[in-house]
Amino acid sequence: MAVITATSDFGLKDPNVALAKAQFIRRVKELHWVDISHEVEPHNVLQAAFLLKRSYTAFPPGSIHIMYVGSAPREGLEYICMKADGQFFLAPNNGILASVLEQAKIVAAQILNIRGINPMDVHGLFASAAAHLSEGGKVDLLGPSLTKIKKLKTSAPLVDEYAIRGNVVYIDHHGTCITNISRTLFDAHQKGRRASVETSRNRSIAKIYDRIGEVPQGKIAGVWDAHGMLCVAVGKSGGEHIKGSNELLGLNINDWVRIDFV
Repeated sequence: MAVITATSDFGLKDPNVALAKAQFIRRVKELHWVDISHEVEPHNVLQAAFLLKRSYTAFPPGSIHIMYVGSAPREGLEYICMKADGQFFLAPNNGILASVLEQAKIVAAQILNIRGINPMDVHGLFASAAAHLSEGGKVDLLGPSLTKIKKLKTSAPLVDEYAIRGNVVYIDHHGTCITNISRTLFDAHQKGRRASVETSRNRSIAKIYDRIGEVPQGKIAGVWDAHGMLCVAVGKSGGEHIKGSNELLGLNINDWVRIDFV
């Protein structure tokens, strides 16, 4: 059985997801298709990288991950295959995979060049490569070696003696604002001091919880999520509708969030 995931900005209104999947149904034996998301903001490569990076490690070895964001054919765009962490990744060479696999050990990287497939036929190219890999085919038979992978411009948290300053990198379905500040970074600089969370909308949050379920109903709080990243969230343990922290605080992608130590 071939486990294949797909991430795109196709949306669900148009038949693009179905047309892509049809190519895999025609070529891949015993296909097991998983949609990571098709609601990535149009052309938002940073959001696409964030979602795939958070998801791929949950899948079994040998899984094949297809990335469609930024894949529209254009002059000079390469389509690539990479193998890392025992899994395969098919994507345009637009920086997404460099971000997704920045901490992984990459053991193979090829430019897709498959005989009989039009290099501008993205669906056919990815589906043919996936079929080859799902049957145990070698990565290096998919095309020449990739010599340069493009990288995305991303911002890292700024650290000084008294604070860690990061920014909102994603807002989820519940309106929770996820930042690029990791618990590992926090633990390395806290040094036993009390910490508070400050936001770009002049809101001070006195406590960081370990789990969202611990946050009282309707309370805005800092929370460490399952991936060890700082979030600004609202407790929603009850049944009534409560707005997310993005609406309550007016937070948007790239707004700064700071941890102060005292």
